Amino acid sequence: MIRLLLNVILILTVFLACFLEEALWSFRPPRAGQRALFTLRLLTPPSLVPPSDAANGPGPAAGPAVFPGRWRPSGPWVIAAGERIIPFLKVLDEEDVRRIATAYRSEGAAAHPSPFLLFTMIFVAAFLAVFRAALPQTRSRRTGSQNLLLTLLILHLLLMKALLLVTPLPAYMLPFGLLPLLMAGLNQSRALAVGAAVAAAILSALFVDPSFTSLIALLVAGLTAALAANALKRAVDAILPGILIGLAGAAVFAVANFPAWQAVTGSPFELSGVGAFATREVVTQTTLAFVGAFLAALLAALFLPLLRATRYLSTTLKLRRFADLDHPTLKKLFSEAPGTYQHSLGVAYLAQSAGEATGADSLLLRIGGYYHDFGKIVTPSDYIENQFNEPNPHDRLTPLESAGRIIRHVGNGSRIAAEFRLPKMVIDLIPQHHGTQRVEYFYDKALKAASGPPAGDGDFRYPGPKPQSLEAAILMIADAVEAASRTLTEPTRATFDHLVRTIIVKRIADGQFSECDLDTREIEKIANALVDSLEAMFHSRVRYPWQKGQAA
Repeated sequence: MIRLLLNVILILTVFLACFLEEALWSFRPPRAGQRALFTLRLLTPPSLVPPSDAANGPGPAAGPAVFPGRWRPSGPWVIAAGERIIPFLKVLDEEDVRRIATAYRSEGAAAHPSPFLLFTMIFVAAFLAVFRAALPQTRSRRTGSQNLLLTLLILHLLLMKALLLVTPLPAYMLPFGLLPLLMAGLNQSRALAVGAAVAAAILSALFVDPSFTSLIALLVAGLTAALAANALKRAVDAILPGILIGLAGAAVFAVANFPAWQAVTGSPFELSGVGAFATREVVTQTTLAFVGAFLAALLAALFLPLLRATRYLSTTLKLRRFADLDHPTLKKLFSEAPGTYQHSLGVAYLAQSAGEATGADSLLLRIGGYYHDFGKIVTPSDYIENQFNEPNPHDRLTPLESAGRIIRHVGNGSRIAAEFRLPKMVIDLIPQHHGTQRVEYFYDKALKAASGPPAGDGDFRYPGPKPQSLEAAILMIADAVEAASRTLTEPTRATFDHLVRTIIVKRIADGQFSECDLDTREIEKIANALVDSLEAMFHSRVRYPWQKGQAA
């Protein structure tokens, strides 16, 4: 529902951006002595209309003949065509009014044909949805959010339109590379940033200048930003991408004005020619194109801390609703699967400790620990922690049947968590905390019962996916450590350390961490944090006097 609403807002935003000036002038026609309601940008592109046939003679606006497939650079990126700018709040004179009336009378409704605009916007919205769905899901933490993409795209378009309306900056100086930089800084994938750059270029061209030159210029700015961007964890990280975007913007402007460059006299490498070279219009405007494109990096460094704080606050508020142990979901787990409830509390403690040691999302890990085995409430007696010396149902089943009943708690957990409207980031951890591991106990039981390996090794494995993020990897380790620690007869630091490292090595050997960002330094931090936490969980106490008497 939210995604549909964002798509509707996106379409309305572009429509508003395309027709706002015409709507305002229709309600308040310009008159001499009034102040301009917004910055007016009057384009006078070179005519591409071929001359009329000989019978009719050439029309007054006729230009040179143009062969099919040939085009000329036009729009605000071309000095010859140019942008005639009437600044925001300027007192209009008779000449301004005449130019405005001429421009709007010549363009009319044909400047923005509504059916074509609507088709373009719907196509771009559908393109983003399909593009996002088609991205490989090997790193969900780095793939990106469709809702975040649409939100940033809407804000980007609104900012570009606001700059067009209230600043006298020429269009080629606007920071069209901002969106991909913001996405990279918010930990979205480079592939999704490329898709966003394409969408932003198409939609921005509709209200900036619907010409081929403008579309190419916007695509170059956006794609350069998407390819040059990195995590942008610090403000200085935006400098190099900004320089590359600036160079790309200057290159587009220079190529669009190649004839003007050919006419430049003087050389920047000769002292006598520096003044003449630097004062040429094409040189100064190409420099401004570089500065304007570089502005995207400065704005990204300015906006990213605010966006990160906003996103963190939103995520935290969403997660904290499910952190309360009195939440109905956890009370249901407590009443129907009390052993699993206690196990989940232990996993949450261990996972949160490891998350704080590595810089992972510790709140997500704590809540993921609470709900990772939520699916066991369907058949709690299938799991040893809930049997309490009752008959074990697996005594009547084959190893393969038992493995199937154990594995299904993952699917049940994802389904029930979705019914209780848990955040998607928590639901994703439920299948990932087991990855594609084997159910070792029943696999070993099947090996002993048969003369050789049981048929269908995959039948004893969880369906996955493998951990896709650091948080999922930590939860996988913490889950196994908490369960295995209950089998220790000598809970000492040495045995804890051996247990933790054995579990980690087994999962590395099984390839469970092959799809997430987990390096050896983080593994060492996780191991040390888990050992420390196990020591706290199994802390010793002095015997009470009455216990000493019983021991004697």
